Amino acid sequence: MPTVLIADDDADHRELIMLALARLGHNVVEAGDAESAQRALEVGGIDAVLLDVRMPGASGIELCRRIRETPATAHLPIMLISADVNNHRILAGLDAGADDYLTKPYQRAELHSRLEMLLARRGSVTPATAATAALLAARAAVPRMQVPLPRPVRRTA
Repeated sequence: MPTVLIADDDADHRELIMLALARLGHNVVEAGDAESAQRALEVGGIDAVLLDVRMPGASGIELCRRIRETPATAHLPIMLISADVNNHRILAGLDAGADDYLTKPYQRAELHSRLEMLLARRGSVTPATAATAALLAARAAVPRMQVPLPRPVRRTA
């Protein structure tokens, strides 16, 4: 049974996800902020991470970046979940290393399907230590760039 870490400052949202995932056979670890989530990751045993983007203190995007920079957690599947559908926020999350970005509101079936896909992908990849070190070095060497978004087209009749 996979163990999923849910980091969200909204206790009601955490509980809804926890109940949905428990019904699907997942073990769930809850965290109300990025620091609690970081401590849970350090304990180990986590198979996937669901992060709210907006949390007090460090954001889900910042936590995602930290997870990717740590060799022990660099290959964990990470899904960001947010009501924020701003393209810049989505791109920032994916640039930080998130595997997926799910926008609220969502259907439970969509959450389940996307999570199962991430877990299946993780199960098919067993990273070597040298490869992990090379990946982390390459990520650190690439300068962070802001991706320009296309300008909106103004249509006139």
